[in-house]
This record gives sequence, C-alpha cells and structure tokens, in this order.
Amino acid sequence: MARIVLIVSICLAGALLAACGAQRSTTQAAAALPSSGRAYRALTDQQRTAVAASCRDRVASRAHGLAARQLHAVDAAELRDQIDTTYYAVVEQRRPVAEVCEEVIAFVTPGLRLSFDGAKDQRDGTFTLETSSDKLLTIRGLIEPAPAHARVVARREVGSRAAHTAAVGADGRFVIPRLRLRKIADNSFRLTIHAPPNAPRQLIFSAICLDCLAGATPPSSAQS
Repeated sequence: MARIVLIVSICLAGALLAACGAQRSTTQAAAALPSSGRAYRALTDQQRTAVAASCRDRVASRAHGLAARQLHAVDAAELRDQIDTTYYAVVEQRRPVAEVCEEVIAFVTPGLRLSFDGAKDQRDGTFTLETSSDKLLTIRGLIEPAPAHARVVARREVGSRAAHTAAVGADGRFVIPRLRLRKIADNSFRLTIHAPPNAPRQLIFSAICLDCLAGATPPSSAQS
C-alpha cells in the first residue's frame, strides 16, 4: 500500500510539474515582445494576440486602482487589431511592439463611454462627422459615467500639434469650439480624455469635408 501511495504521489507531482512547466512556457512565449513591426507581422494571428495580451498586462502592472483594472480588462484581440493597423505603414515597422502597444492601448481601454453630437461611431476608436470647410467646427461630446475634474485635449493628426483643451462638466459634457478646417477631405483630431482615476482614453474625431471631395457638392447644413 505504501508503495502504491508513493507511486501515485510521484505521478501527481510529475503531472503538476508538467502543467506548471507548460504554463510557464506559455507565459514566457506571450511575454516575448518583438523588437520591430517586421518581426511582429511575421507571427500568426494567435501569436500576435498573445503578444498583445502580454503587452496589455505589462502596461496594467504599472497602473493602480481603477486604471489598472480597466487596463487588465482590455480585449487582447482588439488591442492586436490596433497594433496591426499601426504596422500597416512601412515607416512604423521599425518601432518596437512595446512602444506601439503603449501608444494605442488607450483606444481600446474600457470604462468610460463616449458619444458626440452629430457624429457616427465607427466602432474602431474613430468618430466621423460630415461638414463643410466654410464652417468652424465645434466638437460637442458626452462622457459617461461623468468623471470629476476631467479634461479633453484635441490635437490635429496632421499639421499643427497645438492643443485645444476643454473641461468636462458635472453632467459629463464638453465643448471644443471654433476649430478651423483645412481644404482637405479628412480633418482628423486625436482626442485624449484625462479623467483620473480612470485610465487615459483616446479616439480619433474625423471631420469629413464634403465640399473638398472630388465632384461633391457642399452639404445643406453643417456642424458649426
């Protein structure tokens, strides 16, 4: 009987060690962040998702409280899609995955819900609004649940990087007024939401200039 118990114990111990070793191997594989976009793009979908999960956990480990919980809740597949999109541009493929991941994770961090008057949510971190170039653009938005002492900072994606900042009211609303549009089809602004203790959020607000499109006629009304 003692011999049987000993054999069973050894078998159980071996199984536990094997499982632990397998888990350690998986963790190590996920923790390996490629040093460039070229190496990252050579991975399979599953491997890139594991890389995204690893990077998410690294970013979350440096946060605290609510921000850490929100970052841990980031969907790895959504984060992978953001990283994939960044690396579509050849010039970006020199950058390490850790750097790109930390830059784009704010686009998919859950917690705060955002909406904009007259704009369409593209469900990929982008909102679009049709307008015309002869009108000054006013971005009116709502953050839910309404965060205390929050602010929103808008910067153009192309051209001047001047910051346009708006305070968020007690009702969660904010207004960024009188933005001049260029005579180009897509006037995009990167909006960053600073609302501690929440993790930072980012999105792209694109004002589509209808009268700048080839062959298009100006809209009958536009966001002022």
